[in-house]
Amino acid sequence: MQNPLIQRLEKLVSIFLTAILVAYILVEMVELAYQFGKAVISTEGEEGRLLITKEQTREVLPVFFSILIATELINTLNFYVREHLILIRSILLIGLMAIGRKLLTVDLVHLEGATVLGIAALILALATGHYLMGRSSGSGIGPSASSGDRAGGRDRPSS
Repeated sequence: MQNPLIQRLEKLVSIFLTAILVAYILVEMVELAYQFGKAVISTEGEEGRLLITKEQTREVLPVFFSILIATELINTLNFYVREHLILIRSILLIGLMAIGRKLLTVDLVHLEGATVLGIAALILALATGHYLMGRSSGSGIGPSASSGDRAGGRDRPSS
């Protein structure tokens, strides 16, 4: 058993971090609505595109990914505080989403070859880890996690 003071502090930190992430999500939702609205009503045209140019898409999608990442962080944090287990596949998925978000914002044409290879190696490592965790748990991809998903090995309770 943990010290009750440590448990209360852990709960307080969790509530604080969750509140910050919720505020961040709300701000990003406003930003997403603004960016999307601005892109739709803009008069900039691009041949072959009906409403939104590729450049406008590059402005909107990273905000969307930020919301997804923050939401997944909240779920992972809350599960850790409740069960004292780390959702390994969720951490790997968050890493993949963060790399995907970064790829949308970076100018790949002007990157050095070694940097591109490093990014590719990171994606391969995260994706392989996620795949292997799914195979070892037998659950595939989905909301129900089994023992292969977490450090500690206990099954996730159904909500």
